[in-house]
Amino acid sequence: MSHRSEDQQSELAHNDYDSAIWPQVKFIQCPIKTSLGVLGKKWTLLILRDIGFLKIVRFNRILESIPGLTPRVLSMRLRELEEEGFIERVEGKRDPIMVVWSLTEKGRDTRPILIQLTAFGSKWHADIVFEDKRPRSLYEIFPQPEASKIMRGIR
Repeated sequence: MSHRSEDQQSELAHNDYDSAIWPQVKFIQCPIKTSLGVLGKKWTLLILRDIGFLKIVRFNRILESIPGLTPRVLSMRLRELEEEGFIERVEGKRDPIMVVWSLTEKGRDTRPILIQLTAFGSKWHADIVFEDKRPRSLYEIFPQPEASKIMRGIR
């Protein structure tokens, strides 16, 4: 129950509305909702993390890296990510049976999102993420120059 008067509540609501960040172009579909159509599916972001950051690019290695992920679901997610243009299948030159996965330009564009999710989880869920339960800054987590380039959108 709020201890503010109706006038104060009305003013706060009005100020919140005035400070809203409205897009300056009209959408026919919300881009967040559209992006979550693929990225919001279970395991997808972890698969992109493995391929894009950890450089785990083989089917069985990805499966080992993500506890709870089944071969069937991994196969489905890889197929969806490929169909949506986030990853591409690269067959081995000497052994065409050996397949690895690589991020496309679209897939590489998810890396800043993944870094921001890491930053958020490291700040707000430090009690679960870190043994010492101490929140970490993004620089503490990713001091590498490559991470700074990703955050700035430089490839």
